[in-house]
Amino acid sequence: MQISATRHLWAPNVWAAVEVCVATVRVDQAELAAPSTGRLDAVDAGLAERSELFPPPASGAAGLVELLGQLALTLQAIARGPAGRFLHVGGTAHSDVFQLAVEARDPVLVVDCLNAAAELLDTIRSGRQPAIDDVRARLVTRADDVCLGPSTMLIVEAAAARGIPWRRLGDLSLVQFGHGRRQRRIWTAETDRTPAIAEAISRNKELTRQLLAAAGVPVPRGMLAESAAEAWRAAETLGLPVVVKPLHGNHGRGVFLELRDRAGVEQAFSEATAESRPGAAVVVEEHIPGVEHRLLVVGERMIACARGEHLHVTGDGRRTIAALVEKQLNTDPRRGRAETLPNKTIEFDPSVRAELARQGLGPDSIPADGRRVLVKRIGSHGPDVTDLVHPEIAGIAVRAARTLGLDVAGIDLVATDVATPPGPQGARICEVNAGPQLLIHAQPSAGPPRPVGAEIVATLFAAGETGRIPLVAVVGCRAADLPVAVARRLEGAGLTTAVTCRAGKWVAGRCCSTAAHASPAAARDALVAPDIDLLVCELDWESVAAEGLPTERIDLLVLGPLPDRDAAAACGTTVADVVRLLVAAVPAAGTIGIDGAAPWTADAARQGAASTLDVATLPGADDAAGQLATVLIPSPG
Repeated sequence: MQISATRHLWAPNVWAAVEVCVATVRVDQAELAAPSTGRLDAVDAGLAERSELFPPPASGAAGLVELLGQLALTLQAIARGPAGRFLHVGGTAHSDVFQLAVEARDPVLVVDCLNAAAELLDTIRSGRQPAIDDVRARLVTRADDVCLGPSTMLIVEAAAARGIPWRRLGDLSLVQFGHGRRQRRIWTAETDRTPAIAEAISRNKELTRQLLAAAGVPVPRGMLAESAAEAWRAAETLGLPVVVKPLHGNHGRGVFLELRDRAGVEQAFSEATAESRPGAAVVVEEHIPGVEHRLLVVGERMIACARGEHLHVTGDGRRTIAALVEKQLNTDPRRGRAETLPNKTIEFDPSVRAELARQGLGPDSIPADGRRVLVKRIGSHGPDVTDLVHPEIAGIAVRAARTLGLDVAGIDLVATDVATPPGPQGARICEVNAGPQLLIHAQPSAGPPRPVGAEIVATLFAAGETGRIPLVAVVGCRAADLPVAVARRLEGAGLTTAVTCRAGKWVAGRCCSTAAHASPAAARDALVAPDIDLLVCELDWESVAAEGLPTERIDLLVLGPLPDRDAAAACGTTVADVVRLLVAAVPAAGTIGIDGAAPWTADAARQGAASTLDVATLPGADDAAGQLATVLIPSPG
């Protein structure tokens, strides 16, 4: 089986309302001649998830291609869920070549999953045992590299649930919601309202501590040290026990707690230096007793709180601590190396080894039966305790975020009991994080999950707002200058427009290019412009067939002369398929303009939910543009 080509289609498209990957698949005679008995059993023995998602495929060559699609979707769900279900197998002019369309979570990951599925089927056909576990691990790692991260996806999914359009910009975690002048952007859990200064302050632990202390937020006393000797002098000044941590760092790496002697402080200094930037000082702070809590602040509210977990193993008199960690801690389904898991695999890094050494133990020690050994005190989060948080603790968390200037912040607070006021128990804020992890609040070990993505979206868009701007799509122009003429009429009414058409590209009245831009890709790119109120785009019907629509809604669709309804693009999609897709994208509140379209096209337009407007009888493009523009020009007042 050979995958000779793939192409990615945005949503909606002629195949589905979701993004899809369409692969051209050739099935050779050797595969058809190979006995199929046991093939499905061999697949399901390694990928039992397939049978949970899909029924057995049909027989024959088409069924083999269907199985390929099922395997690809199953692998995609394993690598980065939720599971995609859309799958379609279509024939071509060649009996051994098929078009396979599958739902795509990511344009890169889906191709990797298709190729991995083809390799698995080839391995099974040859009688060899496929290395399913290796394939799983490889694709999970690949998903972490190429897909949007889990915090970003929580916000994206919340926006999509509100009907807010979104797109990824580039190959990082930068996402745009909405279009043009109404757009907003996020990067992981940071928003376009997160000041660069605030984010930079949060990366410097000592500067953060100083500003919080100056603003009256309770923080530990601390000092900077540039040598091991200075670290010990700082510890003596502050009073033992102390905490040593990098000036710059995250995820609890290089943080050493409750140090009580010079050897421990000096060793911690060396390890913390290795985790920080070259030449940076190390922070020495007084140790605050209690449990670390992560409080999430969005805007002016504390919206979630997760209690940290002190991780222990219990000895059985036979296993080493390393073995006990694997059995009792790393088997937790919420723990692993993938980004989609809220807590990470416990590894024997220097801080864990220091914690064990404090108890006279190491990874190879065998604790007595029933002995409880503390392994790790920070970096793991468990139950949601949002409803227990005392108002004063919530208040200092919000104050900490405001002091740094962050609109979204993860506040690390050490407290004995978050249900009581911070003062009497000596609770302190130890760290403030920009772009905090959201998964710990959406997937707590106990307690209700918190809608953190929706809370962030609510700060970006008021209730009822979707960030959309009107979009005019012209398909099959009777007059080549119609898109520009419509835009000029709209600009005359005070609107700032962008135009993409075969004659070029204009943004906010400026000609950016005179090359052809009559494609969905060009229209999507124009929607990134931050100063436009409206987009007028010409779309070549064949590019719509190959790429999908630029966005899921068209407010004014203009249908002009097109080829015969059965004419097919290079990808095999017909004109009629494209017209149905376009008409379906116009809502009931929209309008379809008929500009010299064939009777069958006009009939298809009238079967849609939108109203229709016939402009073919008008003498020129400027007259037609004037009538079309009135549909979108706001009424006075």
